[in-house]
Amino acid sequence: MEKAEKKAERVIDTFTGPFEKKYLPKMARALPRWIMPDHLTILGIFSSFLIAGGYILAWFSPYYLLLANLGLIVHWFADSLDGTLARVRHTERERYGYFVDHICDAWTVLLVCFGLGASPMMDMRTAMFLAIGYFMLNIYVHIAAYSEGVFRLSYGRMGPTEVRIFIFIVNIVLIFWNPMITSVRNSPVRALDAGGIAVACIFIIIFIVSAIRDAIRLDRLDRAKHK
Repeated sequence: MEKAEKKAERVIDTFTGPFEKKYLPKMARALPRWIMPDHLTILGIFSSFLIAGGYILAWFSPYYLLLANLGLIVHWFADSLDGTLARVRHTERERYGYFVDHICDAWTVLLVCFGLGASPMMDMRTAMFLAIGYFMLNIYVHIAAYSEGVFRLSYGRMGPTEVRIFIFIVNIVLIFWNPMITSVRNSPVRALDAGGIAVACIFIIIFIVSAIRDAIRLDRLDRAKHK
């Protein structure tokens, strides 16, 4: 994986990409010198607990979802600036940064999905299905980075920041609206469950289509070498 990461071209084409490309380096340069990339990484891990805690505390009041939104903002700040800070200070540790960044991302997704499943907003089974869908797509991205030299960070102009914005808006909607739309074996199925299942299915469909397409293309490329 170390070898692939050195060769892989990072591909990200998102709606917020131009804004982040312009302003993130300025934000990083404005940080005090004592703040290091590892501090931001730790802050990102803390924010994942904040997000999950906001969802779980929604049992007491839906307004605790605002705490989850605060966690999303903190996570964007930390996750976006840790690597940027290392680059503007020319202190990159490519292998370490790659490893730690994606381990922390996996932890965040698992913890946030668990928080959703432990909340009154979504069934735990739906939340874990959503996590599985994300992890399948994430596995594909890393395999593609190794086999094709392309590390894709966005799909359909949607990247990590757009996903956070979408979740932020959904959390606000959930404060006022998350009706039960049906029930399965006496278990309520809420609007967020339906949305979570739909998103997970989209992840899995992208995984399947991309995997088949790339397998066919790579097979043709490898066969061509032996002709």
